[in-house]
Parts: sequence; structure tokens; C-alpha cells
Amino acid sequence: MLQQLRIHGGHAPEGCIDFSTPINPLGTPEIIKQLIYESIRSETYSSYPDYSYKILRETIAEFYNIESEYIVPLNGAAEALYLIIGAEKPITAIVFEPTFGDHRPLFHILSMNYISIQYVELFDRYVFPFNIANSLYRLIQPRCIILLSTPNNPLGTCVSMETIETMLQIYKNCNIIVDEAFMDLSKDCRSAFKLVKDYKNIIILRSLTKTFSIPGLRIGFLYTSNMELLYRIEIFRQPWNVNNIANYVLSRALHEYKGDLRKFIEYSKDVIERERQFLEQSLYNLDVHFYKSSAPFILVRFQSDVKHIQQSLKQFGIWIRDASTFQSLTKYHGRISVRLRRDNEVLINALRVILEKKKENI
Repeated sequence: MLQQLRIHGGHAPEGCIDFSTPINPLGTPEIIKQLIYESIRSETYSSYPDYSYKILRETIAEFYNIESEYIVPLNGAAEALYLIIGAEKPITAIVFEPTFGDHRPLFHILSMNYISIQYVELFDRYVFPFNIANSLYRLIQPRCIILLSTPNNPLGTCVSMETIETMLQIYKNCNIIVDEAFMDLSKDCRSAFKLVKDYKNIIILRSLTKTFSIPGLRIGFLYTSNMELLYRIEIFRQPWNVNNIANYVLSRALHEYKGDLRKFIEYSKDVIERERQFLEQSLYNLDVHFYKSSAPFILVRFQSDVKHIQQSLKQFGIWIRDASTFQSLTKYHGRISVRLRRDNEVLINALRVILEKKKENI
């Protein structure tokens, strides 16, 4: 029963090609694999990491050209929401949805005021509902947080830096959390990093697990210039929240191999863009409705229950994400992660067979 409180992708049945997990389709870079093996051989797991994570902060800052004193390393980007709420104790939360769903059970258990603002569907894309946000701010009291993501999961929509900056100005008494977990894998979206120095009420979240396809290591970071908040988070976060293997691997990789890893990220963006276009054209040819995306996944709307599609694909050894669990989406919505061409062709061929059989049975 308790396990049903959280519903995530990434639980493909054994033996299935996993289209449910939205991570880098190129997999883990060899450099990072080698450092993982090296960390095991040198038994880094036998000692505690440096609680301050000084070297890790500095290498993240160096890699992304940002300020190290504004960084908090995280046990995956998902940890940030718990730290922020624990440190800030906000009364009201505004969430632009659908989006990654860990916030709902958290807000419920804390009895927080929860305002859900839905993205606007415009045929083949979703649009950030700025007009609604602009009309709502007069009703919102201080001690609030706002949660948005760019590119959005599961929509794939970018939120422009101009929109985010306007939101920061309008909601100057709220902390705005900008989830950029998939930013490294998007050619179209632009990071809000440069807004951090000018605005104390922006908090940016990043996931290194998505970028380097290492979800089992659980590594990300939070970035804000709000020093009071950073101080409270430092007190609130558990000791050694990032394990020493992740600490060792990323501290070395982002410093010693930053040139190679930056090239890896740029190449990843090119591959994802090319393969997403292949999937979009193929879905169009199959008359499957999809939404324009700037992320390593595509939201689709089938003409029948996605659970039936999911189970039919399972017979072909394929697993996609049932997106009906996202706020405001329906039983017809599924999310397909971008993989490499061979896997993408297997998916499209399987969908073709399934959809043709459905037409025959009509």
C-alpha cells in the first residue's frame, strides 16, 4: 500500500527494452565507468565522504561555469524539494503541471496549500500558462514556493529564460524552484543559471544521473544565491547525503575529463535530436498523436487505453511509461523515451503491428 504513494517510470519488466526511463540513451560514458571501478578497487566505500563536499562543489562549479559557494550536492535532484521545504517551511505551493510527481504526497502529508496550474494544450504542443500565473500573484501570501520544470517532464516543453525572469519579478516573495533535470540533454532549452546572481528567489535543480545515465549513483545539485536558505539547508540536510562512490567519481570526472564529458553532452544532444525526429516522423506516419518535445522523451496520446498499449508492447519485449499517473493527463497518454535507432525501430515496428490489428478488429 505504501509503495503506491509514489509512481515513477523506470520499472521495465525483465527482458524488455526500456522506453520508460528518461535518461541519456548513449548510456554511461566509459570514463565514468572506469572511475566507478577504480573507486571500488581503492575501497572508497570504506570511509565517509567529506561532509562539506568541497572538492565536489568546486568541480561542479568548474564544469558548469557557476559559483561553488551557491551549490549544494544532492542525493539525486529529487532530494532538493525535501530540503527546501524542511528549511523554508512554506505555507503555499504553486506547481505548474503535469510534472514530476513527488511533490503531491509531500504537500499532502504536510497539509500545505497546494495550487495546481495546468499547462495549456494546443493541438501538438503544451504551452506554459503565463497569463494564469500573472493573474494569480496578487492572491499569494509570502512563504510560498513555486515549482516548474524546463524542459518539462513529461511534456518536453521549454520555459524561456524571459518568462522565468518575469516570474521572479512578479513573485518576488516566493522561492521559485526551476527543475532543469533534463537541461543537459536538450538542444532547445536554455538554462536559468545566469539569473541566480541577480535574483535571490530562484533555486535551480540539476540531475547528473540523467546526463550520464547513472541513476543508481543518485547525484545532482541545487544552485541558489540565497545565502540564508543555503545556511538552513546545510543545517537541515542529513550528514553525508551523497555517498562516497558518487562523490569520488564525479569529483574526478568533472575535473580531469571535463573536456571529454562536455563533448559527450553535446554529442548526446545531437543524437537525441536526431532520434526524436525519427520517432516523431514515424509516429506521424502511424497516425499516433504526439506533442512537440525538447527533451529525451515524447508524450503521446493513443486512441485506446495506454495500459492496453503497454501490455501489447510487452509481448514484443518493449515497455513504455503509462503517463496517466501524471496530474491532468488521461488514460490515453503515454511517454516514450528516446533510445538509439535500432531500439527505436523495434518500437515503431511493434506499434505498427499492434495498431493494424486494432483496425482489423474494428
